[in-house]
Amino acid sequence: MLSIIAKLGRSRNLRVWMLAAGAGIMTLGCDKLPLLAPQESTITLSSSTIVLQTNGSTEIRATVLEQAGTPVQNGTTVTFSTTLGALSPFEARTLNGVATVQFLGNGQSGKATIKAISGGAASDGLEISVGAGAAGRVNLTASPTSVPSTGGTSTITAVVADASGNPLASVPVTFSTTAGTFSAQVVNTDSAGRATTSLTTSREASVTATAGGTTSAAVTISISVRPTVSISLASGSTPVEGGITTFSITVNTATGGAPLQSVVVNYGDGSSDDLGSVTGTIAVQHVYRDDGSFTPSVVATDVTGASASASTVIVVQPMLVSINAAKAGLQVTFTANVSPAGAAIASYTWTFGDGTTQTTSGNTTIKTYAAAGTYSVKVTARAATSHTAAGSTTVQVP
Repeated sequence: MLSIIAKLGRSRNLRVWMLAAGAGIMTLGCDKLPLLAPQESTITLSSSTIVLQTNGSTEIRATVLEQAGTPVQNGTTVTFSTTLGALSPFEARTLNGVATVQFLGNGQSGKATIKAISGGAASDGLEISVGAGAAGRVNLTASPTSVPSTGGTSTITAVVADASGNPLASVPVTFSTTAGTFSAQVVNTDSAGRATTSLTTSREASVTATAGGTTSAAVTISISVRPTVSISLASGSTPVEGGITTFSITVNTATGGAPLQSVVVNYGDGSSDDLGSVTGTIAVQHVYRDDGSFTPSVVATDVTGASASASTVIVVQPMLVSINAAKAGLQVTFTANVSPAGAAIASYTWTFGDGTTQTTSGNTTIKTYAAAGTYSVKVTARAATSHTAAGSTTVQVP
């Protein structure tokens, strides 16, 4: 008669003893077989977070319950798997019905689906969003938002965060534009979740940024409308060497244009003035120290760097002085004539040729000589700008 005694159960050591009458004892041994969850058990996965940086980690907990809702026997083996990253270890044993492992990001972005099995029990997938896979929002800014029509560069910054607003580091951000070129089209975010590139364009451009399938709202880089400017000789102003020449300058920003930054007048003689951010029509005065032809110009520049310019040509006349003499015996009336007539003279200094001098504010003076003779008379006209010009004549006094 064959008698078989089997000790079966949820033990990690299973020994089957087979006793046969008259055949002695034969032992078959299978040591350290894993203890697995019984049929109808359930496995539930959980984690303290479902959002990770690309190199982050989190604890994965598998809660294993028997059909009656009680924890499985301590030491029950649970095997874990993931579609992304790594698990350390990939197999764990329960304590009070819970087995834990660590999920480790490996620098890749995406969605990791983690599962666990033990015996005939299997969990549903637990999804962990890693790096770009966790991106819940992408905010995009540009500085400046307007560039000159001749072309310019704007700094584009994308900030990537998860659904809770936490910044995500090491996430690849892909930039796209309808015009222009980027200094870098794909940039990884820094520890603050920022990815920065530069766009150079001479046309209006719409820029977007994408991270992990999440795309930002578009930001527009517009083209500045140039200001308008003109320069002309002011009505009634006569350009005279040493005199005051007045210019009329008109500056306007175009509709929708950027504010002005500077208006610079170059007088064509090596000197210039920065009028600042003036607009409208203004009068500007300048003194030319030499006669000749000059080309004064003006350049208006807005805050984006867009500029406009205008110029004109003027002829600065020399300041000439002549003397008329009207004699009446030993008394002579001298008149200084300054041309052109627009020259503003502050004073006249006379040298009468007899060793005497006189300074007058007017252009006429009377001189009585002590004796008859021939005298060389000179007058120096001093303009209000301190520029001087001289004239002379010879007078015969009876």
